[in-house]
Amino acid sequence: MIAFVIPGLCLLACTASIFLLQRRRRAKPLDYGLQLAIWLSAWMLWQPPALVTAGRHIELDSEDLAGALPVTFAGVKNISLSGVPPGRDALRDLAPVRLDLSNLQVSDTGWGFHWPRQIALGEALQLQIHSEQPLAESARLALVNPYGDIEESLELKAGEKVQAQLSATPKLTGPQLFRVQIENAAGESRFDPLPIVVQEPRQPRVLLWLARPAFESAALSRWLRQSGVAAQVVTQLAPEIVREETLNGLQSIGSLELMAVTSPFHLLILDSDLWPQLSPQQKQQLSALASQKSLLWLVRSDASEAFLHYSAAQSMPLQKAENTKPDTDSFTDLNDQNTDNPTTPSLRPLGFQAMQSGPSDFLLGDRENPLFWGRSTDTQHLGFILFSDSHRWLTSGFATEFTSLWKSIFDYQLKHLGTQQPITLSGALPRAQERITLCSPQFIEKHPLLFDSQDKPLSVDGIAANGSPQGQCHNFWARNSGWHQLKTKNSREPPFDFYIFAKDDWPLWQQSLSAIETRQMAAARLGPIDNTHSARVPIARHWPALILLVLVCLSWWRERALLR
Repeated sequence: MIAFVIPGLCLLACTASIFLLQRRRRAKPLDYGLQLAIWLSAWMLWQPPALVTAGRHIELDSEDLAGALPVTFAGVKNISLSGVPPGRDALRDLAPVRLDLSNLQVSDTGWGFHWPRQIALGEALQLQIHSEQPLAESARLALVNPYGDIEESLELKAGEKVQAQLSATPKLTGPQLFRVQIENAAGESRFDPLPIVVQEPRQPRVLLWLARPAFESAALSRWLRQSGVAAQVVTQLAPEIVREETLNGLQSIGSLELMAVTSPFHLLILDSDLWPQLSPQQKQQLSALASQKSLLWLVRSDASEAFLHYSAAQSMPLQKAENTKPDTDSFTDLNDQNTDNPTTPSLRPLGFQAMQSGPSDFLLGDRENPLFWGRSTDTQHLGFILFSDSHRWLTSGFATEFTSLWKSIFDYQLKHLGTQQPITLSGALPRAQERITLCSPQFIEKHPLLFDSQDKPLSVDGIAANGSPQGQCHNFWARNSGWHQLKTKNSREPPFDFYIFAKDDWPLWQQSLSAIETRQMAAARLGPIDNTHSARVPIARHWPALILLVLVCLSWWRERALLR
């Protein structure tokens, strides 16, 4: 609206001045032109015209980037930056021109820190510390818990590169603010925040339903018991004889409720030989179970055609292959284990091919003849175990490998358990009064609000940004540092807790991040081939001001002449 108000006021004032001149008998055309020029100069103060030819190469201090208008860079081919590295946020809205960093005061200290921002209660907080540059002086680092006690410390010597770790185990759930004490050789100390969110551990409940006893299922049942997983094992010993066993404190569930959507199980492991024994109602429930829970099939080598038709109906068709051999390298590809040892027992593939595997599917071993095929999406959590003989690993002294194998399968099948749609936070050090970008699929339908941790928190609306592979993004500018919560309107999901750092937190790390981000942006922003479509920039405002002053003085002199 201001774009119309100021020109309108200038036009109205100019019209009034001309009307007053018409009432004077001695007014000449020069006086009319003078009034037009005065109010034109006044308008030029607000909107300087683009009359100056732009330079193809300009120099700009990094601190002036925030106040630079996009039109300032019209026709510019190269910008030479000086000062300190500005970082990604200051450069992301810059015009698409080439950047010259030769005049920057790059001070890449090489410091880097990494720690998980969310852990489960009972897990250890591990702070990874590394420095690519040798230390200029000795230092002492200590990890301090929220109560002010030092959990662990280490000494760093001058002239050496750093590759170290500090760890501690939080005792309570919720947002926890640890601190890192950095003491230099002179005895001066500073404390930098290390925030984490400690969550309640999630313990899945498992149903293992077998059509008949077998060595493989017996080993799996034993592993569930030893791992502390709450499970119920149902085994069909004879047509009318069923053995039921509950593990690790789980209450027994009746046979009619085992496959109900309301059952307490998160993961259902079913024997493919159960297919002929399932009622039509139970078969109809399988699709709902695969969408709301996780369904894992222990496929037998002699699986029935009806079961293969079921897998095809789920868009995961299985087809019997020929000339299959034991696979000894498949476990290596996904778990970084060394299976070159010839004494390691081999897994025996059952000879099934995955006919329509997707790019995001979990395929253990060969992609065409996998040992395990899993698919976990928003609408389907389904997997097929296509190997046997893993029980030999337990009896041959490879219990660790057995645990890693089945844990990788369980982790994939249960990765959706108890989790809301993920929220991705841009940047390792989100700082107060700077742009913070948060992305999530849930923001497509629900608008996020940002709350600070003050006694009377005020909500801050975000500005919708472009989408990303992580979902819809919103930009926020937090006023203060400290803990913040992100909530969505009309949602019962728990809020997302995260920490906003102050501008003076982690100064050495900030220098390293800014230097790295600036180099990345300079490498990416090579500018267009031809940037000459607008080769003029606005004149400086002091020129219209000088013209206006001269015109006012000339008008005053004319007024004196008319009064005589």
